[in-house]
Amino acid sequence: MIKKKNNIYRFCVAPMFGYTDKYCRKIYRIISKKTILFTEMISTNDILKKNSKKFIYNKKKENPVVIQISGSNENEISKCAEISYKKNYKYINLNIGCPSIKAQKGNFGAILMKQPEIIINSINNISNNTPIETSIKSRIGINKKDDYKFLKEFIYNISTKSTCKTFILHARKAILKNISTKKNLKIPKINYNFVYKIKKDFPNLKIIINGEIKNIKESLIHLKYTDGVMLGRSIYKEPMILKSVDKKIYNKKKKKSKKILYKIFKYINKKVSEKVPMYKITRHITNIFKNKPYSHIWKRMILSKKNQKKNIKTIFKNYKNFVKILINKNLKKK
Repeated sequence: MIKKKNNIYRFCVAPMFGYTDKYCRKIYRIISKKTILFTEMISTNDILKKNSKKFIYNKKKENPVVIQISGSNENEISKCAEISYKKNYKYINLNIGCPSIKAQKGNFGAILMKQPEIIINSINNISNNTPIETSIKSRIGINKKDDYKFLKEFIYNISTKSTCKTFILHARKAILKNISTKKNLKIPKINYNFVYKIKKDFPNLKIIINGEIKNIKESLIHLKYTDGVMLGRSIYKEPMILKSVDKKIYNKKKKKSKKILYKIFKYINKKVSEKVPMYKITRHITNIFKNKPYSHIWKRMILSKKNQKKNIKTIFKNYKNFVKILINKNLKKK
């Protein structure tokens, strides 16, 4: 086990826009008690206008959760931090990594790496007005500003001129041109060595690595050189990866698959009985049996519009029976 003192960020699930909503986070929390979860990216405008359902979370059932905010107005960011603290969030993350065209036009996300004074002032405003702990999530460079010197100076400026001591680094640069967000996750080459070097040059900072980390085995390797790891798409594509986190990362008792699955289905049943549309929850578990025999049957069943319209008790019973089959065939003794 890799143990770091006073660090909540040892294993994180990345904020994924359109995916890590409250239902997704609850499912992940059932699978892993210790994993750090993030909200979806929420704009300052949405928070101030109180028109974002993404803002709501269940403190008792979801914690620890970090709220991720996007924006570039220093005063608005500070106000959003105050609101977040009143809503029981203890940790806030500023998005300095989104490379989308919309982010660039709105002057938030990765484009702020060219404007560190906004980041510094925002963080200091937050710390002056709330006890909430701030981190930033950024890329390791932008456009042609992609050498190590640029990254080192960026980290130095933020960490010495503000109270931020936690940096989550997506280990590839952002291309701020007419390129899609999806391509920005593939075209820039991954560069883990830059992140390792930052940790070596700034040993007193908490450095969390992100980008193309696929599983717990790879996570343990990165933890030899950094304070924490963040996985995103790999978790959404295979949620049960989280089952090993508590044991292998935090040295806590490992949960049994059968217990996890029944808790998830109990949660689904409860939410649907509260009139929550079933697909809003079940879309997050289509890949829960990934790489297991019969997983394609599961996906077909859970995504079926016909099944979605059935009586919830009937569906829940069918799901439980199906899980019994899968547990007996694939998850027994695991």
